Order: sequence, then C-alpha cells, then structure tokens
Amino acid sequence: MRAVPMLMIAALPCLLLTACQEDGPDDSSEPSTDTGTPQEQREPPPYSLGECPVLGDGVQDFASGESSYGVEVVLPEQPEGAPVLFAWHWLGGSGSDILRYLELRTLADTEGVIVIAPDSDGYLYEWRFSMPAEDNPDLLLFEDLLACAHATWSVDLDRVYATGMSAGGLWSSYLTVHASQWLAATAPLSGGAEPAAYRTPDDPIPVLLTWGGESDSYQGYSFHDASVYFSEALREDGHFVVECEHSRGHSLPPWGFDYAWSFLAAHPKDVDPEPWLDALPADLPEGCRLP
Repeated sequence: MRAVPMLMIAALPCLLLTACQEDGPDDSSEPSTDTGTPQEQREPPPYSLGECPVLGDGVQDFASGESSYGVEVVLPEQPEGAPVLFAWHWLGGSGSDILRYLELRTLADTEGVIVIAPDSDGYLYEWRFSMPAEDNPDLLLFEDLLACAHATWSVDLDRVYATGMSAGGLWSSYLTVHASQWLAATAPLSGGAEPAAYRTPDDPIPVLLTWGGESDSYQGYSFHDASVYFSEALREDGHFVVECEHSRGHSLPPWGFDYAWSFLAAHPKDVDPEPWLDALPADLPEGCRLP
C-alpha cells in the first residue's frame, strides 16, 4: 500500500489553535430520502465575486475572494442534480493527487457523484485550519465552489460531502465544525481536532473518522489523539460518529475509500432516522466501530 506524503508538522505549538494567526504537512446502506428540509427550500451560499463562472470537467482556474485557485472537477455522466464530494489534498500535494490516491475518478463514474478537488493557494500548511472562520479564504473557497457548482449543475444540496487526507483531513474536520450548514456528512482521513480549536457544529452532521492507530503521527503531532478527541467532542454534542481505525499509521487504510463513500451516501442532509444507529453494515472493514 502506498504511503501518503507525510504531513510535515515541525514544531506546531499553534497547529489547530484558533488563536494562531495566519503567519504561523509532506506528508452498505441505501441512502435515505427522508430529510428534514426539502432541497427546494435550501439555498446555496452566495458567490463572493458576483456572477458565477460556468464550471466544467477537468482542470481549470477558479477565482475566489482575492485569489485564484486551480481546481480539478470530475463529472459523472449525468451531473445535473448530482451529489458533490469535495476532496482536499495533503501538504505538497494537489487536487489531482488526491483524486488519484483515493481513486475518486472511478467514484464519479460508478456512483454518479461530482468530485471537486481544489489546489491550495500555497499557504504554509496548504489549508488554514489554524485560523478562525471569519475572513478565512479557504472557507470562502469551499463556499464559492459550492455556489458555482450549484449555478452550473443545480447540484443536490442535500448531498454535499467532504473528505481529505492529512492536511486535507484536518481541513475536512475544520469544515465539519465551521460549514455544517452546507454539508450533509464528512469523512476525514487522518484528521481530527484539538480542544482549543473545537466548537459545536451548528447543524447535526454525521462523521466517519479514519486514522492509522497510535502510530498515526508525525514529528510529535498525533493524529490518533486528534481523531479520538474529535470523536468524543462530536458525540458529546449529539453528532453521530463512526470510527474506522487501521494499523498503517499515516497512510491510506487498506480498505481504500469505498467504505467511506458508503457512509456518506447513506447520510443525506438531516437524515432521520439515523440509518446506522443500531449496527454498522456487515461489509464495513473490521476496524470500523460505533464508539
């Protein structure tokens, strides 16, 4: 199994602390259709620059706020009204890298999902998971991409999801906390949070957390501890969490990503009742559990 480029976290007294400033790694259930708010009553976020550009299949430039980003979009055969998966790369990676690493182009073909994989703007840790939500350009990038995906394809706003590995796992954890109004569910890979960074998500949000056991660490930063804390904090606040722990450290689990998509697909926005509450599907990997 390939090892992901390490999240290079050297001396991180500020990592994930909301007080840190910007100056501051390489790192099967069927979906329920019973949602609390019909999609026609939902509205996408506004685009920060006025009228959205038309998105297309493949690599393209995308303007958000005061910056321009590269982004790769993978379209299914029928993108109109499709679900959307945002995939966030690790330090030193790219959107194309995470697409290849998680085999998400295949996911678009087999599951009919639009996959959006942005490149960062070159920030030190790629994504600003140590910054407050106010005026965070990476949070604005997520909202702008969602706005323009909906303007282009009328995407299913009840089925918007996020995942990512390493730095991208930390960023998808950040979005879990700060963008729950837009997201149906998330699946961070080697992500998590710390007490100084956590806040209660505004909307109920199911989360599948995957990490590589106690050896999932780099240069003194423990993704194991961050994932365990994040799970506990979310559950204490009433959010549904599944934990999937493997033994490969800071790398992709041997199960790939299919198990995570099965969780996401089973959780449209405000799903009720929770489809996995009583038991996990039998085909989930052995390391997955209800904590």
